[in-house]
Amino acid sequence: MESTAPLANSRSQSHASKASGVTRRHRRLRWAIAITLWVAGLILLGVASVLVHNHPGPWPFELEFTRTVQSQPFWSWLSPVIDFFGTFNNPTPSGIAIGFVFTAILLMGWYRQAIFLALAVGIGDYIDTLIGDYVARLRPSPALVRVDVVLKYNSFPSGHCCHVVLFYGFLLFLSFTRPVRRWRYRWALIPLQVFAALNILLIGFSRVYEGEHWATDILGGYLSGALWLALFIFLYQWTAHILEERRARKLAQKPMQVQEA
Repeated sequence: MESTAPLANSRSQSHASKASGVTRRHRRLRWAIAITLWVAGLILLGVASVLVHNHPGPWPFELEFTRTVQSQPFWSWLSPVIDFFGTFNNPTPSGIAIGFVFTAILLMGWYRQAIFLALAVGIGDYIDTLIGDYVARLRPSPALVRVDVVLKYNSFPSGHCCHVVLFYGFLLFLSFTRPVRRWRYRWALIPLQVFAALNILLIGFSRVYEGEHWATDILGGYLSGALWLALFIFLYQWTAHILEERRARKLAQKPMQVQEA
């Protein structure tokens, strides 16, 4: 009976090592797929930027799409809702919202979350602006479609769409991370999560409905925001993994230090 114990232990260790190897292979496969998709998205954004730069005017399908959206007999309450989401994400109110959320996260002691939120929004918006400066596409003309507010800033990619995906997308991601899941008042975040999702879903439609962007501008803005959001989520998780490993090493060294003392 005693001779079977080492054999059982060796078998269990063998199974554990195999399971660990399979987990590592699956993790590497997931990362390889994610990186491939991210690079493909980046290439797509680059190709689209060159195409729009060389053809700044609207394509026929864009003109038809905007006219179709603007001619729909929507409910009377829908237009103010669309206008609200478009106006709320203008630079001034959006900047106030970012400052408020950033301060609130800092006061809760989530410093790393606040820093990565600021970096994701700031750097992502800046890169999107650089792309817009290169493409230099004109905004929709009142001579072609209904334009609520005539703007002269770059049209591709949509800065509103990129910003909303970065800001509200990163907040949604943070709301499902471990520190927030363990927060005793996490249920209070449900209305804010719904509000964040509505901003992401409706901002693109509002830009076309109000005549401030063409359809490809919206798609480019969503793609740009998604790329930089995915990048900073990866950096956040990578940083969290490094900090956890460092914390685990320190905890493992404490018993040794006590024994030496």
